[in-house]
Amino acid sequence: MENLLLLFTEELPCWNHEAVSVAGESPEGLEPLTESGDLARLGAGYVLTPQGLLTRERVADELYLPLTPAGRILTDESEADELLGLNVMVQYMDRAFMTDWGIKEVTVRENFPIMPCLEDGEYFAFEGGRVKALWPSHELVRRFLEAFPNWGVSARKFPAPGAVALDLWAEKNGLRYGSLCVDFVLRARADFNHYKNYPQFESDKYKFLDADRLFVQKVRGEPEGLLPFIGRLHIFLTEQRRIFLPGWFDIDHDENEDWILLALVTDTEPELESLTKTLRSWGHELIDPVNPLYILGTSIERLRGQREQKRTIYDWFQEEVVRIIRPDAPDGE
Repeated sequence: MENLLLLFTEELPCWNHEAVSVAGESPEGLEPLTESGDLARLGAGYVLTPQGLLTRERVADELYLPLTPAGRILTDESEADELLGLNVMVQYMDRAFMTDWGIKEVTVRENFPIMPCLEDGEYFAFEGGRVKALWPSHELVRRFLEAFPNWGVSARKFPAPGAVALDLWAEKNGLRYGSLCVDFVLRARADFNHYKNYPQFESDKYKFLDADRLFVQKVRGEPEGLLPFIGRLHIFLTEQRRIFLPGWFDIDHDENEDWILLALVTDTEPELESLTKTLRSWGHELIDPVNPLYILGTSIERLRGQREQKRTIYDWFQEEVVRIIRPDAPDGE
C-alpha cells in the first residue's frame, strides 16, 4: 500500500482514484494512507504530507529504488486541482499508445530555454479574423537568422553551432533566455536497436535525433491564450533546425521524416469541437513558419473512451485524434 507514495513526484504531486487506476495501480490504498497521515485530501485529489515524504523515502530505500524528487508540500486547493487535471491527462496520454519495436520517452512539464524570447503579443496578430505570424520579421529574430543561416539537409556539411554558440550570441546581444514549459513531451524512437548504431551529435542538447516528437498541452482558458505558447514553440523548433540539429531535425539517418506534432487537450468533446473550429478559422500561419508541424486535438473524454491502446503513435495519429491543422491540407480536412 505504501508503494503508492512513490507515484507522488515533483511533476505529478496530486493524484486521485482515476489517475492511479489509469497508471496501472490500485487506488484502494489512498484512503488508508490518508488515515495514517501520509496523504491529505486537497481539492479533488490527494497530496503528500510531511510525514508522507519521510515514509516515501523509507519505501524507496527498502525497495532499493532511486528516489525521484517529491517537491514541496502543496497547500493551495486551486493549484492542486490544476495539477490533478494535468496528471489525469498525462496518464491517459501515456496509456493511449505503445511504441512497438522502439522506445517511448516521456517527460512531464519539461522546460525548454527559448532564444530569442519575445513578448507575448509579438508572436502573432489578427488580421481580418486570421492569424498573422509576426515573429519571423521581428528584429531580434532577423538578427538570429542572419547569425545562424544554415538549416535544411544542406546544413549537414557544416558543424552545428550548438548551445555554446547560442549562449555567446545571446550575451553579445544582451538577451536573457525565456522558457517554454510543455505539459507532456514524447520522444518516440522507432526501431531503437537499428538507430542506436548511428553516430550521435554532441550538439543534440535535447536528444531529438532520430525521434518523432509529440508536444502535448492542456488547454486552459480561451484559445487566444495559446498563441504565446505556440509562438515560443515556433522559436524552439527554429533553434533545433539552426543550432542543435541543423540538417538532422526533420530527416533522420535513414532519410525518413521525423514527425513534429503539437497536441492540444480539452476536457470535453464540445470544447474540442469549438477549439478546432476556432483554430482552423485562424489559418495556417499557426504552423506555416515552422513547417512541417501538425496541430492535433483530443479531449479527456475521448481519451477515456479509447477502447484499446494503439500499438504506435502513427496508429493513434490516424485513428484517435482530430487533425486540426496539417501542413499537407488546407483549412479543415
